[in-house]
Amino acid sequence: MKTQVALFGLALGFVCSVGWADILKLTDGRTQEGIIIKDIPGDATITIRTASGDIAIPRDKIASLQRESAAESYAHIGRQYFEKNELQKAYEAYQKARELDPNNTTVTEALQQVEAALEAKASARQREALARVDEAISRARQLAAEKKFDEAAKLLKSVDPGENSPKTGPYRRAYAEVYLLWGMDRLDRQDFGGAQEKFQIALKLDPRNEKIRQQLVRVWEGDPAKLNEVINFYKNSTLPEDQLKVADALFKLKRYDEALPIYLKYAQEPRYASETIRQRIYVILDQLHRQYAEKGDYAKAIEAYKLFMEYSPNEPPTPLAKYEYMMRRSKIDPNNAKERAELAAFAEQVGLAETAREEYLNVLRMDPSNKVATEGLRRFAEADLQDVRDFLNEQQFMLAQSKAEDVKRNYAYFPDIVKQADELIAKAQVEQKKVQENVQKQAVALALRGDDYYNQALAYISTYMSTNVDRNVRVFSPKVEAAKYLQRAIYAWQSALKLDPSLGAPTSYDLYNKIADATAKYAVLTNPYPPRRVVFPGTGTVRKE
Repeated sequence: MKTQVALFGLALGFVCSVGWADILKLTDGRTQEGIIIKDIPGDATITIRTASGDIAIPRDKIASLQRESAAESYAHIGRQYFEKNELQKAYEAYQKARELDPNNTTVTEALQQVEAALEAKASARQREALARVDEAISRARQLAAEKKFDEAAKLLKSVDPGENSPKTGPYRRAYAEVYLLWGMDRLDRQDFGGAQEKFQIALKLDPRNEKIRQQLVRVWEGDPAKLNEVINFYKNSTLPEDQLKVADALFKLKRYDEALPIYLKYAQEPRYASETIRQRIYVILDQLHRQYAEKGDYAKAIEAYKLFMEYSPNEPPTPLAKYEYMMRRSKIDPNNAKERAELAAFAEQVGLAETAREEYLNVLRMDPSNKVATEGLRRFAEADLQDVRDFLNEQQFMLAQSKAEDVKRNYAYFPDIVKQADELIAKAQVEQKKVQENVQKQAVALALRGDDYYNQALAYISTYMSTNVDRNVRVFSPKVEAAKYLQRAIYAWQSALKLDPSLGAPTSYDLYNKIADATAKYAVLTNPYPPRRVVFPGTGTVRKE
């Protein structure tokens, strides 16, 4: 059957042209099957397209030409590709033949044969690829054992089987194993950053590998920036050791309210209770009430401090009183003098003396006639006056004067209190003046006593230097006596300066210069290795030893 077909650009690579499906019988007995793509009358050749390409055949070599259907021609080309083992091209040619003649059983059978051959070829390639993966895994493990981790990783990367391969699981686990060993090697070398990097790659390759996860957490536990990762890793564990690791991480992150229940739980179990846990509970309880107070949540601050006091009974009650005061303060009208006076009375009752005193003053500024504030502030005024009297009785006159001045300043609302404070100030000043006069007298006496000692020392130095002394009848050493009295003079002058530093001035008793002079003389007398010629400062006296 002669059929003219239009051939378009197919995957087979056929040129778009009008052609015939033909069988050429050549004069030498051979047959050429294909599609005639060029047959121009008068040309010396006819061009036919085959599986081997386009062939120009001289007309005088053609014995006969048999026209076929396009489907038969594609089938012939498909057979030619199949015989050359170009299976994909054969498949495409047979597909085209079946499209042109769907009922041709010969074409259908040939297509099935090609499909089977393609499947067999793909299976063979897959088996080879899988065998290469197995070989690479084995070799990579050997390289990793030799600590050639980079080489092992590159080898495995080169044989990646993809996502849907039967070897995907074993391949990824082996790849993860290489990075696990690599990370452990980095860890042994104290390279924590490198270890973390390798463990993270390993875990990405094998997310369910607990050994990798444990090694990664081991690195995280030493890294303050990874505490949240540690918490997420252990938070679902029921093991006490793991729960305590969560508590430790929460403690370091200052998430005290989350860490506390865990520590309290195991503090009751002898196997896990420790001084560290006890100390951390103490710190947490101490910090929690402060944190709540800073946030203005005084109810929780009170609750936390009560728990703190139960845990540590020796803690002072003052913070609890302060939180109760602040909670009450938050509930009153700051412009209501009556409510504020009652709040001040509560502060006084619970021992917040300074807070109560200040609040009474604030109330009186708002309402000078407020009875509660007036009586409360007077109690503080009288107590402070008693402190002044106590200071006077203890002869602490300067403290008494200073405290009385504070009373005048703080309790100006009460003229009688101010008057009493003035009287006490006057009394303190009189007594202090007496003390100062006595001190000055004592200082002058000590300065004069120092002068006496110094003069005695000079007399002994003179005897020591004299050449008219019969050394055979002396019963004491002038040198030793001179040193002794110089030392006494220095001590007396120094004591005088402690009582009255003004005695050191040249216009007074000039004690600083006297001490310097006596010290120099004392140094000469007590020198264990004196020079051959001894010169005494300030005397001009020279003695040869």
